[in-house]
Amino acid sequence: MAKFSLENQVALIAGGSQGLGKEFARKLYQEGTNNTVIVVSRSQDKLQRAVCSITGLETALELSEDARNLQHEQQQNRIFFASCDLAEYAQVEKLYELLAACEIVPTQVFLCAGGSTPGLFKDLSGRELDLGVRVNYMTCVNLAHIAVRKWPGSHLVFFSSEVAFFPFIGYSQYAPLKQSIKSLVAILRQECAPQRISCVYPGNFDSEGYALENETKPTITKEIEGPSDAISCAECCDRICKTLKAGYDDVTTDFIGWVLMSTDMGLNKQNNVSFGWPLQWLLGIFANLIIVPIYMLICKFQIRQWRKSCQKKN
Repeated sequence: MAKFSLENQVALIAGGSQGLGKEFARKLYQEGTNNTVIVVSRSQDKLQRAVCSITGLETALELSEDARNLQHEQQQNRIFFASCDLAEYAQVEKLYELLAACEIVPTQVFLCAGGSTPGLFKDLSGRELDLGVRVNYMTCVNLAHIAVRKWPGSHLVFFSSEVAFFPFIGYSQYAPLKQSIKSLVAILRQECAPQRISCVYPGNFDSEGYALENETKPTITKEIEGPSDAISCAECCDRICKTLKAGYDDVTTDFIGWVLMSTDMGLNKQNNVSFGWPLQWLLGIFANLIIVPIYMLICKFQIRQWRKSCQKKN
């Protein structure tokens, strides 16, 4: 099983132009040693800005066959960008061919691409629904498929969400896809052993995506979520790295996420490797018997009151 390290790595980061993807790229480039970092997303402009922000240089290096020479001469960290729509399998195949031509074999693959558009299901557009599937699942499954076939020695780090444990009103465009990633991870751990496969379930963290999310989030969604201070992107990344270094592969970034994971652990779950998992099992039994049923009654009451207030406004 591969140990997580910030040294001597070739890291391919999907969704690397902003948010956690960009933060992992920054950490590997600025704090690591002898690393090659390749950040990938759809927007070439955003990738260039992200890389320049990380390096402090005015220009960014695009991945090309010239990178092979830089790789062979490497005595320090390198960072490249490659624009690719990971939701299109043909483009992911071209990305693999480019990496192969550059003689680059990733040792770490971070599947960070994703984004939420909160809203009631009936109010979402067809484009928003399609974008939810493409950005939150297809970007992940396409790159993962290439990785398990071509780079079996790489450490795959999937990114799901806390709402995968507790989906609720307002997240119909997002939560089902994050649950799908959780299921995919369980299956790949069975099919692709001994390849290390981790899954991160972040809570709220301050990023461009989080700010946009709050613009469309329904009031009832905010009410059920309750008050929650988003941690910084850097702090979120640090917590994930610390947990991965400790050898855990199911990672939460705050206490509520750890508790929610405990309610989701049952006899049908495969190879769950999280911090304090024996305690999570015991807590999950207690919570599912007593706490969860009461909390769900509270949620139903909140939703019923919200519906009444909506009807009065109409």
